[in-house]
Amino acid sequence: MHSTRKSSTTVRRHRLALRTLSWVLPMAVSVVLPARAVAQLHFVAIGGHSEFRTNASLVLVPVTVTDRSGAIVNGLPRDAFSVKENGVEREIRSFSIEEDPVSIGVVFDTSGSMKGSLNGAREALRALMTSANPDDEAFLETVSTHPQNALGFTNDVGELLSEVAFNKGRGDTALLDSVWESLDHIRSAAHPRKALIVISDGMDNHSRHSQGELLERAMEADLQIYTISIFNPEANKKPSQMIEEQHGLLLMQELADRTGGLQFMVRSDADMQQAAMRVSAALRNRYSIGYIPADGDRSGQWRKIQVKVTRAGLKAHARTGYRLD
Repeated sequence: MHSTRKSSTTVRRHRLALRTLSWVLPMAVSVVLPARAVAQLHFVAIGGHSEFRTNASLVLVPVTVTDRSGAIVNGLPRDAFSVKENGVEREIRSFSIEEDPVSIGVVFDTSGSMKGSLNGAREALRALMTSANPDDEAFLETVSTHPQNALGFTNDVGELLSEVAFNKGRGDTALLDSVWESLDHIRSAAHPRKALIVISDGMDNHSRHSQGELLERAMEADLQIYTISIFNPEANKKPSQMIEEQHGLLLMQELADRTGGLQFMVRSDADMQQAAMRVSAALRNRYSIGYIPADGDRSGQWRKIQVKVTRAGLKAHARTGYRLD
């Protein structure tokens, strides 16, 4: 990352748009993504926040592929994928690998439950940020008794890392509210490609928003969520603590699964480093699959998406659906 956003970013975005239109014009359709629009999109205000909807004709789905070990798989051809909408298979009409810069929101848990894990979490964040592309940008949201936007969008890795350098792990945990606020902050991103990265044990005891509310909003958002879930398998834990831990891991898993991101569960500092590098690889190696949706009700209907890889041992990670006006 550099301290200023480069004009080359805009040039590449224009070139990508032209390449995409060159695929689509022969089909005489407009192009959108249930996470990012190339041609036409609009947002509607629902319950005080913006929700992605589209009335265009070509749906683009960002997809990450992993093998059995969780490693990112790139270089696959178009015929390695299949896509269904509401259970009906659709023909893949466009296919590409996304290379644009990314706007990243980092949700970093500094609450009391993270006290023993903060050093490793900081190193994971360092590994993630130092592997970013020069044109990427990121903001920092810290989690404690209340959400705090510690740093707005920046290209300065050092500035971002310094914001978490001396945290001690204090306070209650408002994780749900912190992710919720990050969904607001990332709307001011400079790049069409957006992602949230949540580094936490997933536990929450001080949020106003419920898990169901957050999951619903995350599914509607224009991004993928990647989670690094910290699991501390200490002995002699109370049953209530174990249940709380399991609920936290499930939340982190669902945030990733429903938005097409990835979850990495870590038990040690070495695991955190590896997870950070895999998140970075996932951000750099995403496929984009386009299909024409089936005709039907367009009155805000939620349409389910299912993407599969036809190669044995591989798994596709994609958002679970979208709304079509």
